[in-house]
Amino acid sequence: MMLKKLLTGLLVFSACALATPISEHGQLSLKGFDVVDKNGQPYVLRGMSFFWDDWGFEKFFTEGAVKTIANDWGGNVVRTPIHDLNESRAKAMIDYAASAGIYIIVDYHSHCAHKNASSAQSFFGNIASYVKQKNYVHVLYELYNEPLYENCSSASDTYAGGSLTSWNTIKQYAESVIPKIRANDPNGIIIVGTPNYSQGTEAARANPITGQKNIAYTLHFYASTSGHGSLRWNVLRAKCNDFPVIITEWGVSESSGDGNFTKSMNDTWMSWIETIGVSWANWSISDKGETSAALTGGASSNGGWSDGNLTASGKYVKNLMKNLNAGKGLSSVGLSPANVDCAQLEGGGEYEFVRNGVGNFGYAIQGENYMDSSNAKTVETDAKGVQNEMYLTSQNSGSEAWAEYTLMDIPAAGYYVFYAKVGANSDGYLRYSVDEGATVDSVKYTSTGGLTTIKGFYNKIALPTEGTSNIRVSWKGDVALDVFSVVVADSADSVDLGIKAGEKIVSIGSAKTAMSDQFRFDSRNSTFMIPAGYERLSLFTVKGRKVYSVDVQGKANVELDRSVKKGVYMAVLSGAKGQKSLQFKVTE
Repeated sequence: MMLKKLLTGLLVFSACALATPISEHGQLSLKGFDVVDKNGQPYVLRGMSFFWDDWGFEKFFTEGAVKTIANDWGGNVVRTPIHDLNESRAKAMIDYAASAGIYIIVDYHSHCAHKNASSAQSFFGNIASYVKQKNYVHVLYELYNEPLYENCSSASDTYAGGSLTSWNTIKQYAESVIPKIRANDPNGIIIVGTPNYSQGTEAARANPITGQKNIAYTLHFYASTSGHGSLRWNVLRAKCNDFPVIITEWGVSESSGDGNFTKSMNDTWMSWIETIGVSWANWSISDKGETSAALTGGASSNGGWSDGNLTASGKYVKNLMKNLNAGKGLSSVGLSPANVDCAQLEGGGEYEFVRNGVGNFGYAIQGENYMDSSNAKTVETDAKGVQNEMYLTSQNSGSEAWAEYTLMDIPAAGYYVFYAKVGANSDGYLRYSVDEGATVDSVKYTSTGGLTTIKGFYNKIALPTEGTSNIRVSWKGDVALDVFSVVVADSADSVDLGIKAGEKIVSIGSAKTAMSDQFRFDSRNSTFMIPAGYERLSLFTVKGRKVYSVDVQGKANVELDRSVKKGVYMAVLSGAKGQKSLQFKVTE
């Protein structure tokens, strides 16, 4: 009897020891926003992405490395980037993950996949066939790593410049690949990249792929880049609208993959996404010698890494995976729950205009994002004082250099603000023009004593149309341009911008004269002069939240409601004559 009990206990112990994420949770699927397991229960994937499978870092694509992530780090997923659609490499990694009992994301690691659709169809079709043949349930398919430019080259996968890849292009590409997967794997989760380095989940949410199940969308971020912080709202909007998002790549570093590792910014991000319950893979398993790499130089390609083989990034992410995947709470990794109440999206707090990823409006434009340029080069530096690793500099101190960008999602025609950070050896002017001269202006900068000392400044800029504009920034001399950002004016910046009470900041374009004469605001106690043809006046905070709306049809004057607090706002008139906007400051 005692022997029987002992054997039963050993059998139970053996079963527990052999339990893996795959054996416990089986085929994953999507239920609204959530990834759910075979029992329909929410299941969060937390794991590691390998590096590009070239440059020598494919040395880590080994069974030992995968098992170390699964067993020592507690990861339940790995992501395998396949840049050249190497089927044998992808299948080997799929087998390694199966052996380790964890899930795997097979990623076409391209910035130009839409120009190689036929090869992608063949690749993913064959991978799905292999999954069927092996009776696997642990494979997720990532169709497009980070879409970038519409006119990129499929041959060299280069950053060719031009317009950013539109969501319509990405969607059409995905819709051509999905049937090839579904022919053999009707249930596997398929993950679709989104515009602008896979930051454009809002563009996808506005026009999702239909007629298919288990389709998720990609969000990428780098936690130590301040400009990526607003992407947290994209995650919350997705959650609150049952729109499935998976973070297939994030780094502790700045967006270059290098630069600072700001722990407080990472903690803020992780508290947010863990409170919401988003699946993620961290970048990256490599010893590249950059901030986001998890391993130090010389780490074994076969895994078995000690803490001495881990970078600060590796230690931080291993701690997250090991504890959170073991079912421990946020406090076990030094985090606290974030406020992710959906009511925040209904006016309970201010947030930035939605970043849909089709362009760069409202966010910092880095050196690597310019659309076109002349006599300028992108420089990477580790010099102290440069916030972002990539910046533009003039190739020749005696001639002009320029870089052009596309701004999209402009809420309305009107005055906005640009913020620039430059380093220069002498005084000079940063000049800018919008839509080939519709707006031309300049701002003076003073010498910073060298290119590695970065100084920031603000200026007003007129954008002539709602929607899309092209902006050209030019400079002369030995100048480094680190950030050029066009933003909605913030009331905290009003003094720097020179926005004064009584100043007529009006819409530009054909209606400029009429509007400046008839639509003005001087102070809280003054009135709006409403021109004929408009029916409604709406006020928005500078971060996009509507705070006031009133019927103005047939009225000559409208007094501003006392509930509107002082600060800088955007006013929008709408009606039969269309929509007009102005920006103004409430001073009392």
